[in-house]
Amino acid sequence: MRYELEKYFSDPCESSGLLIAEAPTGYGKTYETIQAIYQYIAKGGSAQILFVTNLLKNLPADELRNLYEKNGRAPLFEKEVLVLSSAASSVEKAILTEKIPSEFQTDAYLELLSACQKKKRYQEQFGEAGKEITKDLGNQIREKLEPRFRHELEVHLQKTFPGGAGPRRDAIRNKEKYKWMAKFYPSIFWTEYKVLLLSVKKLMARNISVVEPSFECLSERMLKNKIVCIDEFDASRSVILDSLIDRALDLRADYLQLFLQVYRGAITHQISRELETVRKSYEADRTLTWERLLKEAQDIYQEGALYYSMKTVDTAIDKGRNFLFHDTSYHTVLDGNRTHIRAVCNQTEAQVQIHFEEKDEYYAHQDEPRIILQNLLRRIHVFLQRFQRYVYGWAESYAKLVNAGRQQAEDLYTIAAATESIFRQFDLTSEQTRLMSEELTDSKGGRSLQDVMAPDLSFYETGFRLFEFIDDDHHRAQTYFQYLQMRNTPENVLLYLCCQAKVVGLSATAAVSTVLGNYDLKYIKEQLKEHYHELSDETKASIQRGLETLWRPYKEGQIQVKLQVIDRGKDHLVLSERLGDIFSRETLAQKYIHRFTALGAEEYVQKRYCNILEAMKAFWTHSDIRAFLCLNQVLPVPEKRAMDENLLRDALKDLQCVYAPQTVGEMVILRSGDQFEESKDHLLQELQGGAKRFVLSSYQTLGAGQNLQYPIQDLSNLVTLNAEYDEIDPRFQKKDFDALYLGDVTHSVVNLNEDGPLSAQGLMKFCFQVECLYENDEISYRTLNRLLKDGIGRFSGRRPLNAFAQSILRQSNSVHGQITRDVIQAVGRMGRTFLKNPSVYLFTTEKTLYDLDLACLNGRILSPEMEALLKARTDLGNRETCIDYTHNEAERKATRGNAYILRMLNVDWTEETMALWKGLRQTVLQYPRAGLDVLNENPIIRTYYIPLAQDRHCYFYAQKGDFSEVILSFDQDKMQFTASLPEGLSPSTVSEEDARLAQILLYPGLKEHFIHHGWATEFGTDPYIMSPVLFQNIYKGALGEVAGKFILEKELGLTLQEIGDPKKFESFDFGADGDLFFDFKHWKWNMQVEERPMREKVLKKVDAVGGKRAFVVNLFSNGVSRPSCSNDGRLIEVPGILLPTGQVDQSALNYIRRFLL
Repeated sequence: MRYELEKYFSDPCESSGLLIAEAPTGYGKTYETIQAIYQYIAKGGSAQILFVTNLLKNLPADELRNLYEKNGRAPLFEKEVLVLSSAASSVEKAILTEKIPSEFQTDAYLELLSACQKKKRYQEQFGEAGKEITKDLGNQIREKLEPRFRHELEVHLQKTFPGGAGPRRDAIRNKEKYKWMAKFYPSIFWTEYKVLLLSVKKLMARNISVVEPSFECLSERMLKNKIVCIDEFDASRSVILDSLIDRALDLRADYLQLFLQVYRGAITHQISRELETVRKSYEADRTLTWERLLKEAQDIYQEGALYYSMKTVDTAIDKGRNFLFHDTSYHTVLDGNRTHIRAVCNQTEAQVQIHFEEKDEYYAHQDEPRIILQNLLRRIHVFLQRFQRYVYGWAESYAKLVNAGRQQAEDLYTIAAATESIFRQFDLTSEQTRLMSEELTDSKGGRSLQDVMAPDLSFYETGFRLFEFIDDDHHRAQTYFQYLQMRNTPENVLLYLCCQAKVVGLSATAAVSTVLGNYDLKYIKEQLKEHYHELSDETKASIQRGLETLWRPYKEGQIQVKLQVIDRGKDHLVLSERLGDIFSRETLAQKYIHRFTALGAEEYVQKRYCNILEAMKAFWTHSDIRAFLCLNQVLPVPEKRAMDENLLRDALKDLQCVYAPQTVGEMVILRSGDQFEESKDHLLQELQGGAKRFVLSSYQTLGAGQNLQYPIQDLSNLVTLNAEYDEIDPRFQKKDFDALYLGDVTHSVVNLNEDGPLSAQGLMKFCFQVECLYENDEISYRTLNRLLKDGIGRFSGRRPLNAFAQSILRQSNSVHGQITRDVIQAVGRMGRTFLKNPSVYLFTTEKTLYDLDLACLNGRILSPEMEALLKARTDLGNRETCIDYTHNEAERKATRGNAYILRMLNVDWTEETMALWKGLRQTVLQYPRAGLDVLNENPIIRTYYIPLAQDRHCYFYAQKGDFSEVILSFDQDKMQFTASLPEGLSPSTVSEEDARLAQILLYPGLKEHFIHHGWATEFGTDPYIMSPVLFQNIYKGALGEVAGKFILEKELGLTLQEIGDPKKFESFDFGADGDLFFDFKHWKWNMQVEERPMREKVLKKVDAVGGKRAFVVNLFSNGVSRPSCSNDGRLIEVPGILLPTGQVDQSALNYIRRFLL
């Protein structure tokens, strides 16, 4: 592996990308990588390398130091390798040993020193008893004391050395007075090191160097053209997710108040002359102008009646919590049985009143004027994004202006500071300014043309937003819209990393197919394209050969894996029989029956206890087991029904008395938390001394990266694996555990069955998990909606779970993939060293075995222990799956297509974006159905076309809320599909017949016109077809445009011109001499349209483009409706110009002709 890594590091043709370096635990991935890093540096490699891991204790500083020493370069190690820890952590270590000049021993320094001394004293003297005090001291140091001291240093350095970071670094390097600062803040010289060792948490934080403004580690400044090696790659996703959730929870705001403050600030505040001049210069020749932004905000303000406060009208006595969740569509999660939101402008009460209603009550008011709250929020969201992008460009120009006027010795004025300065001009609060700035940072600037042409509308890119309607006596006349957004995702972070640097993902399980515990590599691969790499077949074969050689003692019988499924064949036993079999004593069996009863343990909990007791029995009956690791989903706690620590300790002693009264042994519990490392080190010391220990822990506590091997002196009864001996390799001096129990893995997703409400962190994580499943087509939109309601309902403390949705969730392949990944990693705890007992024991349950995913295991390089599990799992047969990936994918694409079109229409029109919009219409006209070759080449077709069997000429769909949810049917007839639909939905068809393509082409000369332009004259039978929203909103519209233009030009002698002015683009389809404008429609004769709002909208557009008259012309006539004209003659409506026979409706043409004169 090391040679392939070296080659990747040194490849001059590859400056960024991702290499997945997967190999089983025991292969030595980290060691191979450290060797490659060292060789790259020794050979003069110029790129800085960041080695990133989840646990600070796993940073390979000692291994790298050994390589420097082994190669005679020990003095260079301190100069070339830096452990980049947090500022507080570095200061805590240095302040206790380093003396600093008296002038820096300020009150801030002395207070910080005192806190660090106290913390160390409490840790040493009180241990667990002083845990809370040391935690509080640590928080004080991190949040208050260290930042205050650091600020003093920064001010001093800025005043003393105003020439910027360079002179300050020189002073700290060369002057005795300042050298101590490098001990306190090693990151001062971060650019000068060749290797940076850091945690994933640090990667998600800021780099603080004292000599210059701090900046995000996740930035171009830190990452551009670097090499980033991520150890335990798949486990990094969870750490990144936690960081993103914490950041999101720290940025809550009232969404409407945020918009109103931006709007009022923009309307009323007079910005400085300097900023105004910069703004005017910035927006020159840009289509998005300040005036356009203000007009957009004014329209939202007026049409949403935001001059009034919004207030919920809830007559329920027991009021619950109400939410709106938004991904690419809105999901309502309301209290009780209410499902709909109705907002009404009540001028009498001077309020916008919000009603939460059941379906029948809502539809009883459907003809009354109302504000569509979801549309209002969507418009505000689009406006704020456009406003942010405008401010970012404005800030770039402002920073350039300020820096042009500064002396070379002065610090640069950053875009971040300029952005904040501009936001504050609108009187935003500190919280609002931080929210707008953070979201702008997350969005990484503006959109590229690629984003517009084929935007990434996956959940990984768009995230989600949660709105809660908050009522409180402190704002009794107004409802707050608390806004919580997860703008970023781990996949998005990884993509950013891979676009900046060469990334290596090191893991034993990175490619296990689960979007719950691993990165979605299918998505990552699609986004990175040729920059995504896996180890070559040659390297994989080499790894396999090496491991087969290493594991030869297993094959030769020197080491035997003894697997026992401890509950197999015991389902028929009643509890007394099962316990009698375990204890071989009737009195003890009765004792634990009473204990279970007293705890109130359900039957499944009783079975869990019995399985663990079986493992304890094996611990005592096998004298060659000294170290037994027992893993379960939950950890023991005294008096806890699901896992009572007192009961387990008593049982271990009772079993000892029965089966090994002369043997000494104890139970140890390893829990995550502040004392974990100390507890683990104490355990390993005991095992080193020959103690016999039964260790209880959880899968989560001992996941990826945890090492449980321990030194051993007596090697006489051990077998050494077939590896070349290396005296400095610790794998020859340490030993793995002898036995492992794999209990049931029950919570691969956030557990909604816990007592009490779900935490905000738990809700965010649950929403993330189910969105990942939907993105991976493992659940349908309807199941997603039900699961979101489950999670938000549990967060609000109410609402029973949807049993059907929960069942679908448990059956998903990613749940089984996650279980498989957890088991592989757990078994990996037994494969860290080269010293083994002749017998290696594995114990598990039938459920754990059955939950393993064969598809994840077959074809992988597996350790002998995992091979034993695979064989046992294979004997059980395949697990049935009911997931229809193809159908789920089709419905997801169909539902998301509307968001794609809305995003296209919300771009700033330029020559390029207008061409892309026209290109979309050309694509659907040319390919109503498409083959695989076209699909692979065209991103629009690849993303928004769906599969259809070649022998089918149509499919059916039903849509809710303007394509916010789409239900598809490929194999039913229309009657069957109609019968299967929820109440209120009706079927529609996607087909050549529904588009009336053949009828359109009956008009003389039109078919030849289509052929000339390369447009399809029939749908054909290719295997992919337009999704419903493309068919209904783009294809039909494009048909109407091109056919209508051809007919009117031929019949009336008109010259209709495409609109090329970006300010007028898409207001109408075509313009003609005399300031006339034309819009063509391809509506069915029975299509229902609210006439008054539509007419008002068209007339507003006529005013906006400076037009004299607009013609709205439908393609097909029903032979009944007649053309009409507005009172002022500015709007002409023509219900049809073409008869079903392909002949024109002469009366309609004559009517149009009258208004052309």
